[in-house]
Amino acid sequence: MKSQQAVAPDWFKIIVGVPFIIALLWFGRDLLKLLAVAFLIFVLATAFTDRLAKVSIFGKSVSGWKARFLAAVIFIIAIWLFALVSSAAAEEIIDSFPKFQVRLGELLVSLEAIIGVRGVEAIEQAADKLQVGTLVMFLANGLLGSVAQVALLTLYFVFLIAERTNWTKKIALLSSSDPEGADLAVILRRAADGIKDYMWVNATTSLLSGAVAYVVFRAIGLDFAAFLAINIFVVGFIPNIGAFIGILLPSLVALVQFDSLWPLAAVIVIYGGADQLISNVLTPMMQGRSLNMSTFVITVSLVFWSLLWGGLGAFLAVPLTVIVMVIASEVPNLRWLAILLSRDGEIDEHH
Repeated sequence: MKSQQAVAPDWFKIIVGVPFIIALLWFGRDLLKLLAVAFLIFVLATAFTDRLAKVSIFGKSVSGWKARFLAAVIFIIAIWLFALVSSAAAEEIIDSFPKFQVRLGELLVSLEAIIGVRGVEAIEQAADKLQVGTLVMFLANGLLGSVAQVALLTLYFVFLIAERTNWTKKIALLSSSDPEGADLAVILRRAADGIKDYMWVNATTSLLSGAVAYVVFRAIGLDFAAFLAINIFVVGFIPNIGAFIGILLPSLVALVQFDSLWPLAAVIVIYGGADQLISNVLTPMMQGRSLNMSTFVITVSLVFWSLLWGGLGAFLAVPLTVIVMVIASEVPNLRWLAILLSRDGEIDEHH
């Protein structure tokens, strides 16, 4: 007679596992943040490699190691370009900060005639609580360690690219070993396809929004045009509120930088209109349907990851939640989680 082993119920696993995972994310945040960014860049590079393999240059296909090498070079250049532009923009912001403070004071004086003294005092108190000057100095000091961080991020990314072939072989071995391994291999492939599709569509549309923003901001003469465009690309990965965050910062810069209101109107109307066109027309065409994730879940994930990992957590929040949702939708025992995370309870299956 075979002895039966006691199996812990699912609710017990959740009660024990969730605090452990949160503690791991918190205490290991310095390591895990860079790993998470490197993994998302790797997913995006993989999607780019898959599409590059379908392209012919001078009648020759770019596939295999050539596609992976070209994708790796392009993304490494992009990583360092992003770091250089952000570094230069931070120095420019610090140099321009006193000028913007004076201009902001003039705007508050003009605003006093409209909203009264108490209204202006409330705005000043809110600005003091934000400690903008301290934030800018923190940004400047943080640049000292950015080179090492970018180098480490690049190293992680290179190793992930180099290991891609080995992981493909491991999944193939899973398929040939036993039925359970075959099921796991299918789940991994479907989840990978779903994650790559999400990252590719969002990266493409966010890049287009950032390019349009850069052209508009340069035409207007807006300060920090390159940095603002990069900011728009980054927040493009945040559904629903990303568009609001993206247009808020350039609008504030336009309001403070210029005496006239027409640059502000140009930012809102020209860039804002183009961004809405991309979000509401182009993105659904590329995705087939909009991201089926609950707005409440998106908000909670933003708060959760921001509390754990700061500003970088806000950028990673939705992509990481999408990864959880896609994997859960492919695992029968976890489909309940995917249904809870979805907006309408309907889960897409990748076949």
